[in-house]
Formats: sequence, structure tokens, C-alpha cells
Amino acid sequence: MSNIATALSGLQNVSQAIDTVSNNIANANTIGYKTGEYVFATQFLNGSNSSDQPATGQGSQTLGVRRAMTQGAITNSANPLDLAISGKGMFRLLQGSGSAATVDPSAVFYSRNGQFGVDKSGYIVNENGMYLTGYQPTMDGNQLTDDLIKNNGLLRMPESNLPGNATTYSNLSAMLDSTSTAFTKSANVAFDPTQATYNNKTTQTVFDNSGNSHTLEVYYRRINDSTLSITSGANGYTYTPSTAASPNTLGTTSVTLNRETILRVNTAPVASTLASTESAGTTVSLTAAPSSAGSAVTVTAGMKVFINGVDSGVTVATYTAGATSLTTSANVTVPSGASISFFNKDNATTTTANTLAADTSVAVTTAAGLAVGDKVYLGTTDTGTTITAINGLNITVSGAIGASTSGAAITFKRPLSMTLITPEGTEIPVTGATNKKTSGEILTTTTSQVEVYASIDGKFYDYQDSSTFSSRAANPETQGANGTGYKTVAKLSFMGGQNIDTIVKDSLSGDSMFKTTTKLTSRLTNQAGGSTDLIVDLDLSGTQLHAGAFQITKSIQNGEPVSRLTKVTVDNEGRIVGVYGTGKQQFIGQVAMVSFDNEEGLIPVGKNAFAASNMTGTEKDGTGVTVGRASTGVLGEIRSQALEASNVDLANELVRLMILQRSYSANSQSLKAVDQTLRDTLQMVG
Repeated sequence: MSNIATALSGLQNVSQAIDTVSNNIANANTIGYKTGEYVFATQFLNGSNSSDQPATGQGSQTLGVRRAMTQGAITNSANPLDLAISGKGMFRLLQGSGSAATVDPSAVFYSRNGQFGVDKSGYIVNENGMYLTGYQPTMDGNQLTDDLIKNNGLLRMPESNLPGNATTYSNLSAMLDSTSTAFTKSANVAFDPTQATYNNKTTQTVFDNSGNSHTLEVYYRRINDSTLSITSGANGYTYTPSTAASPNTLGTTSVTLNRETILRVNTAPVASTLASTESAGTTVSLTAAPSSAGSAVTVTAGMKVFINGVDSGVTVATYTAGATSLTTSANVTVPSGASISFFNKDNATTTTANTLAADTSVAVTTAAGLAVGDKVYLGTTDTGTTITAINGLNITVSGAIGASTSGAAITFKRPLSMTLITPEGTEIPVTGATNKKTSGEILTTTTSQVEVYASIDGKFYDYQDSSTFSSRAANPETQGANGTGYKTVAKLSFMGGQNIDTIVKDSLSGDSMFKTTTKLTSRLTNQAGGSTDLIVDLDLSGTQLHAGAFQITKSIQNGEPVSRLTKVTVDNEGRIVGVYGTGKQQFIGQVAMVSFDNEEGLIPVGKNAFAASNMTGTEKDGTGVTVGRASTGVLGEIRSQALEASNVDLANELVRLMILQRSYSANSQSLKAVDQTLRDTLQMVG
């Protein structure tokens, strides 16, 4: 009777194989379907003794259905949430019972079917209601996290409408024209927005906390140049930033130029020559007598000696006309072949009368050698003033000279035209008496000045209007009679076209040491008659002054009106982003992908989904399973608005079906032969 079972096993297994092929054909249009292949195996009965010969075959059996997890063709789709995986990996899904609250996080399913949409609660689900999982965004939606646990990893669409945010920061960077007209206050040309009393203006839309828009207008007005003092101190060259400056580095109160900044002298020397030999004493040997433009010049005692363009700190002690050597007031190191330059001597004398701190004139013992423009020093202290007039022995200076007693030492030094050159290439023209570092010298430079005025919805800050007020720390400059006119919100100063607050950068962060900011505070009314306060930090740090047409190089602010979700995008790494009408973007999450080393061991559970088995390993034990992000490691990339078609080869399946039909017929003939044999046997017995 075993031959009946043998024939029957053939019929049964071929029938199941036909079912498998039929199922493949039926799912040829199912997205993400993986074709199945029925696996046949022989069946033998062996004796209990290993040396026995195998018995006659007992028919066929099955080892299961093997699935080819090969890539299916990727086709385009109109749905932005339709996703296709190009490469290894599967979507990670959770099953719920109609709501996200019923999701069992331990019941994880996997699929290559990327037909996703949004349910009534905003969660991303497939056509079977399974929830797509992924890495969660931060609370504000500005970044992605590595969190796959929060909210069970479910991905949810953001709000359709975002409320407006008030503007708290505005950055306006402009390129101002250095050739534009400068308005002089001495001519009583006060700022008036209704008249041509400013050079340029720009507007920016800002928002209150209800998302209502308001117009911020900023006016730029060039005025008379000013003088800035730069001190050559122990820490380098330092100066005080503008009144609107605030430090980016806490504790910083002044701008210090890079230590590698050099101070180049531009003024032509009285005479120059070269050193013939190296020396370190008071005698300096020269290759030739000092000269200027080819003509011999007799240097005199007291002249300052510069070695290779730098003030050596010594002066000429003695020199004989035409000689090729001289002596200095102190030892000095001179390299062989060094350039030696001679500049006018300092004129030292004494005062003949007491001076008060606010005095602008001083009486001296002798005025020989003095000239208008000479710098004035009381003792060794640079007063920061210069001679403006010489009337016998009475000297008028440019500012308060400071208090002194009769007989006090006073020195007048001939100014030199020089240029400060920073390592970044910024050049600052300055005037001073020496380029010796850490000399305590006060260098002066001319800075271009620009006033800035601002209004909100046509109302000027600090103007005589009770509905608008300002709380800036710095007292703004007042224009107009008795302080009743418009007031500046900031004053900008420029050296070499650069904002003096931003010339120096932090060596670590690359940010400027200071920024030019001013706080604008306004009380605004809305359409319903209510009021709201708008406090904005206006950052003008990036403003520059060069010859060229006015242009705004940056205009940004952080306020937002009410915005609506307009579209959703998914990139190749599976990052899902909601895009709003204002251009703002929010992360919804990043699709999680799972790859199995033994993909054929996955168990089909219907609805185009698979479950892990002990043959594939699970996420919990981590063996043979990789959970991660698209386009990383072994995981493939994700294509948006695309779907992966079934990998069923219809031609191959139809051929296989024909072969199985013949096999079924052959097995039925075997059963028929067995039946006929039994009948013949029964007839012989009967």
C-alpha cells in the first residue's frame, strides 16, 4: 500500500506548488510582493540498522516556500508619501486596533510595500492601517534625534497651521556708499525723514506675537568724520568700540587688534643708509653717509633711529658730516645690511606756568623746532592732543592738556603717517610719533561716521510720541533744538571701510569680538484696538562703507506670521519634512529601516507584511538584524513618490505552471496504475 501514499504525496505537493505559482501570478501587481518558490524534497525510509540498504522511495515532501527577496522595479507615483526602497532593508511597522493608543510596541512587522498615507489623527500609516515608525524630531521640529522609543516611534504629521512668532532679532547688513554726501551739524542740517537729509533707507517686515506684520524702516545718514584713538599698550593696539557695541566675549571692554599686527611708517625719513657690519653697541658702521634722494644729509643729535623700519628707541648722539659711522644714545642691535632711517628729533622743554585739567594752552620755556601738528606729551604721557597754534612761547593745543605745575617736563613730537596692517589684511591709516610696540603711544585715525534712525509703522523711536518708546542702555544722540528732534538708534564708525566693532575676530570661533546692536522697544496697536510690546535687537554689525552703490547684503529677522502646511517632502535618507507657506520647515521624523541577514527566514503574515522568526533573529536579541537609517551601512536609500513593484516574472511563472500541470497529470497516472494493480489483484483472489 506504500505505493498509494507515494503517488498521493506527489499529487499533494504538486498541488501546493501550483497554489504557490498561482499566488505569485495573482500578486504580480501587488506593491512590494516577493515571489515564492515551492521547495520539493525526496522522502525515504531507512532501516534501523545503518548498514541496511535504503528502502524504496516514499514519494516527495516539502521544505517550505522560499522567497526571493530581490529588488523589484521602481515606478513613479503622485503621492509624496509613497516610498520605495532601493537596496536592502524593510519598513518597520506597528499594528494597532484603530488608534495609536492601541499599538503594541512588541508586535513589529516588516514590509517592502511603501504605500503610505495619513490617518484621521495625523499618523503615517499604510493601506492596512499599520503605523510607520521612525526616529523622532525635537520638540520644535528643527532637528532629528536618535529616539525610536518616544511615542513608540510613530511618525505624525505636524500641525496644519503654525502660530505667528514675534520678532526679537533683526539683522540688517548694508553696503553704504563712502562717496555720498556728509551732512554737517555745524550747518544745522538736522535729520528729517520728509526732507532729503539722509543718504539711504531700507525696510523690513517684522511681526508681533500674534503674527501681525509691521514695517521697520531704517535710515542711514553720513555725517562729519571723527577721530579715534588707538593705544599701543602692553596687550597690543587697543581702542574703544562704538557706543552701540556689545561684546560677544563676556568681560571684553575694548577692541584689541591681533598681536601680529604691524605698524608701517609711510612718512619719508629725513635721511637713510645701510649698516655695513653687525653691531650691538653705541657705534654703528654705515656703508655710506646718510642721504635723501641721492643727496647727502647731515643727521643731527637727537634724531630718532629706525632699524629696518622700526623705531629702535635710541637717538643719534654724535655724527660728523660725510662720515660712515655714528654713535647712538644707548646700545642698539643692528644686523649687517640693515636699513637705517633717521627721523626728526623730539623737542623737549618745560612749562613756565601751572595748567589746569581743562586748559587748551600752555606756556613753555622754548618753542624752537616746534610746528603745528606736533603731538604733545606731559612727562612721558601722551595727552592725545596736537599743536594748533604757536604764539611766541604760548602753545595752543587741540584739546584739554591736563593738569601740571610750572617747570613740568613737556615734549613735542613730530607726527608720522603710518598704517596698521592686521594679519587679515585690514589696513588702518593712523598718525603717531613712533611705531615701537608697547610704547604707550596714542595713535589717531580718522573714522567715517554714519547715524542710524529707525521707525516702526511710521513712528520713529525716541521721537515725541507717547505711543512709542525706547529702553536702550546707550543714550542716543539728540538732534534738533532742545533735544526735541529725532534721535539716533545707533552711530556706526568705520575704519578702512570696516565697522570698527567687527574688525577683530575671535581666533577660536571666528566671530567678531564685538557686535553693533541696539534694542528697539515699541508699543504697537492692532486692528482691534489692543496694544502689544515689540522688543527687537537690531544687529548692524555687518554694515560696511565703500565706494559703490548702496545695497543691502543681509536682511533677516526671526519673526513669523501664521503659516500653513503646504507640502511634505522625503529625501533619500528618509527624512520627512513639512514645508510651510512662509518657507519654514519642520522635521516630522526619519524613517527607520531594518535589514535581516536571513531575509528568507521571515514569516509572511498577510497584508504584504512579514514577521521575524527564530531563523532571522529579532530586534531584541540583535543577532542578524540591523536597525538604522536609510543610506547608512548596508541599508539602501529611500525614493519618494515612488513604489517598488512585485518581483514576479510572469513568463517564468506561466512556464512553471505548465510544468507543474504535466507533473500533476503524471502523478495522477501513477495513482491510476496503483488502482488498476489493486483491481487485478482482487480479481485474481476472487
